[in-house]
Formats: sequence, C-alpha cells, structure tokens
Amino acid sequence: MAMLEKIRKIEALRSELMQGGGAKAVDRQHRAGKLTARERIEKLLDRGTFYEIEMFLKPAETGIGIDKKTMRGDGLISGYGEVNGRPVCVWAQDATVFGGRAGIVHGAKIVTLLERALKARIPCVGLIDSQGVRVEDMITMPTNYSYDRLLYIQTVASGVIPQISLIMGPCLGAAAISAQLSDFVFMVRDVSYTYISSPPEGVSSDKMGGADMHFKNSGCCDVLADGDEDCLEKARELLSFLPINNSEKAPDIDTGDDPNREVPELFDIVPVDSKKAYRVHDVIIVIADNGRFFEIRGGWATNLVIGFARFGGKSVGIIANNPQVLGGCLDVDSADKLARFVRFCDAFNIPLVYLADTPAFLPAIEQEHKGIIRHGSKAIFSNSVATTPQIQVYLRKCYGGGTLAMPGNTLGGDFGLAWPTTELLLMHPEGAVAIIYRKEIKSADNPNEEFKKRLVEFKNAGAVENVWEAKKLQDYINPKDTRSKIIRTLRILEGKKEETYWKKHDNMPL
Repeated sequence: MAMLEKIRKIEALRSELMQGGGAKAVDRQHRAGKLTARERIEKLLDRGTFYEIEMFLKPAETGIGIDKKTMRGDGLISGYGEVNGRPVCVWAQDATVFGGRAGIVHGAKIVTLLERALKARIPCVGLIDSQGVRVEDMITMPTNYSYDRLLYIQTVASGVIPQISLIMGPCLGAAAISAQLSDFVFMVRDVSYTYISSPPEGVSSDKMGGADMHFKNSGCCDVLADGDEDCLEKARELLSFLPINNSEKAPDIDTGDDPNREVPELFDIVPVDSKKAYRVHDVIIVIADNGRFFEIRGGWATNLVIGFARFGGKSVGIIANNPQVLGGCLDVDSADKLARFVRFCDAFNIPLVYLADTPAFLPAIEQEHKGIIRHGSKAIFSNSVATTPQIQVYLRKCYGGGTLAMPGNTLGGDFGLAWPTTELLLMHPEGAVAIIYRKEIKSADNPNEEFKKRLVEFKNAGAVENVWEAKKLQDYINPKDTRSKIIRTLRILEGKKEETYWKKHDNMPL
C-alpha cells in the first residue's frame, strides 16, 4: 500500500503540473493568440511520442518572496519525441509560469537536454516564449547559468546536430543570441519579437525587433509563420529535409514524381534575352519534386534565393540568383546569405544545386563602403571548402565575380550543366565590346552602327556562342531536361568523398 500511495501522490502532482500556471494564465495565453507550451509540443511531435523529463525539479531557492510562488518544472518543459517517425529533443518555455522567465533550474534543464541530444546525435528544437531572465534568481546566484553554459553547448553542438529555434513570443537579451546560434530561426508574425537591448522610450517591441522586421531587414529570421500552428507545421517540414546528425544522410522519400519528367515550361519562364527579368522561384518549382520548395530567409536579400527541395526523392539545398531583384546581382547581404547556407548544407552532407544567372557583384560605392570585398570572400570561401556534392546549372549569364560566387569546378564544384543561353564571361558582351573596340567605335563615322557590328563579330567569335566548350562545363543540356540531368548527376555524386588537409579549423573571413 505504501508503494501505491506514493504512486497516487506522484500522479496527482503530475496532473497538477500539466495545467501549467493555472486556468487564468492559460486563458490569457489563448486570448493572446498563442498556444500553451504543452499544446505546442503536442502539435510539433508525432502524436503520443513525447516523453517528458525532469518534470518535478524545483526552482532554486532565492530566500525572497518569489519562493512562495514556486512551481515544479520551473516553467520549462523538456523531453524526447519523434517528428515524421524520427527522434528529436524538444524544450518549450511555459509563458503561463513566471512569464516564461529563465531561472537557474529552467536554464539547467535546457542545457541538460541539449547535452543529451548531442550525445544521442539527434536534433534539438527550442520553443521560445519568455519575458527574459528571472531577476530574483540572477540577483541571488553567482552566475547566469541559464545562458552562459547554454551558449557554450550550442556552439559545441553546431555542425553535429541540427538546432532549430522557434521564437513564439518574446526572446530578449542573451536568449536572442542563443536563438541566433541555432541553424534556423522561426518567428511568428505579430506575436514574436527579439532584441538584445530594450527599446528606447516610445519605441514598440514590434518596431524594435518584430518578426516582419527581422524577416525583411536584419536577416535574423529564416522562416516567418502566420501563427503558432503554421510555425510548428513548417518546423516539421524543415526537419523532413534534414539528417538527424552529421554522420547520417537526409531520408530518401518516394515523392511519386517521375525522375525523367521533362520540363518544357522552362522555355516560357526564362526569357532568352539576358536583360529581361523573371522570378527564379518559378524555375525551382517546376523542376523540383512535386513543385515543393522550402525557402529559407525568403524576405531578406531577395536577389538570392535559397532553400530545400527534393530531386528524385533526395534532399538538396538550392542556391539561385533571382533576376527579378537587382537583375540577380550579388551584394553584401546575399553573399552572407549564400555563405551561411552553404556552410550548413556542407556540415550535414546535403548536396547543393546552384542555378546561376547573375551579372556578378553589384558595382556601387555603397557596397564597397559596406565591405563587399570581405562579404564576397565569405561566399567564395564557403563554396571552396565545401566537400558536399555541388552541381552548377547555368541558365543564362554568369559574369565576372559571379562565376566565383556561383562556383565552377575550378572552385570545388563537381558538375557544370549549361543551357544554350549561357554566357560565361568576364562581363556582359556589350561591356566587353565597348572596352575592346573603344578606339574603332569612337573613330567610326557611325559609332552606333560600328558598335553593333563589333558586337555581332564578338559573339560569333565563339567566346559567347560556344560556351559549352569551356572547361567549367561538363554537359550542354536542353532546358527541358534540367530536372532529369540534375537527378542523374546527383546519383553519380552520391558516393563522393573528399579528403582535406588536417587543420584545427579554417580561418574564414568574417
């Protein structure tokens, strides 16, 4: 009977803790348009797979008034579960308990879970909804264990297991840095916000660090969701593209899409005239399995498009110039965007497919002042050290520094495929003719006609029209075969293994 009595006592306490901060606090959370921490976990994980740990831990004793309001679990729910049948660790801050503020035990629970995720080599997802640190804990304890140790463990885990942060409410101070140390950051429109320092008087939290601002302006938000459920569903989808650790491959999925499917729609999407704009998303959608593309940082540096798709059921990272914005030129932000994504895909053995159509780096005084040399070097460095399979598809133009940022096989790329419209040159043919034949054009009776004549001669000489003779290319392809050629090349490169020189680590330009 003593055993049964203890069991009843534990189960009663468990049932009480499942209610969070109480009915009123839960109602406030719902009225704010947000799910509770437990509801979020239930929707993120496969039904019935959540195994909670450290539920009964008591908060640290502070010796001051807050001790009377103490709740076991310390406002942090953590444990294991599955997403799409694969293991994952998950923690969620409970905004109904102390406003989700992080205390000593609260932080220690996150650290413990991440350490366990690292040992088990499985992804870790954090659901953030906190009004900051619990001041009472921080005043009475000698160290802010809740974040200093967490930041360290996140760094150790980087490149070993996928880390995803879902900001579903406030994310302030050190928590904002912690979120950015993850591989991907999700935010919820009109609900979540994040910043290091508090807004000045008269400035709203949303204006200081709202989801839309970070998605469009700062690049600190990888995925913008329209609500809690949308955020959780998108997180599930992203995880489906990723391996569970750096020693595994992303799962192959039978999408039912014919790997030999021709794509004649490309003739209508991409104009032959390299000066005409088009939306590169339309290219990605028609060549990817079932037209599905999971875009990353879709609101920031939109002259470059990155994200995940499947080809023949295999997960692939896409990097594509977008001629609809800045003519597809690269700038400081898009260079950072490219570098970060390449580093992630390389760390987790996800093949990269580049869709190149760029006039090179944006020529502007402002860009030089912002350090385009340094930022551009990040992109080129990332491409060069990557050992994951890299396929380049040249849709139209790729001039100057663009051939470095969208790398050929001389920069570590494995396979170059060219459309008939491809121009691999130092600059646009018109610019080249204007320089090479400057004197002849200037002295001609009709400079305009002389320029046109020289342009035709230049193009017919072979440098432009016979691009498939270039060493950077392995095949000249019909655009309608783009999808099938990518899939075939991915199969060829599936067993790629590249040995590198031993080093403690590289010294990437930052």
